[in-house]
Amino acid sequence: MTAESITDPLSHAAALLDAVGADRAQVPADIALDCLYAAELLELAGARPKPTALVDGDPRASVRTAMSTLAALDEDVFTSPPVLDAARAARHALRRLG
Repeated sequence: MTAESITDPLSHAAALLDAVGADRAQVPADIALDCLYAAELLELAGARPKPTALVDGDPRASVRTAMSTLAALDEDVFTSPPVLDAARAARHALRRLG
């Protein structure tokens, strides 16, 4: 866990999803777009992500970490439409990452 993941979990999740979306070496374009869309939705919800590296260089681990971070949000934050839609997009990307 980083200080950012504790103090600003929304931004941490968005940063991880953005990092996955930017990883064109390991992530196919359609999955990258799901991750970038999820990151954008989190920004609409108030996230202010800073560039970050993938978790252990692994796109799947990064998406899982982002989803775990979202799951730990307060219920009222998690159920806001942009956050819930971002979680759905991340889940869809994770499923297709294999």
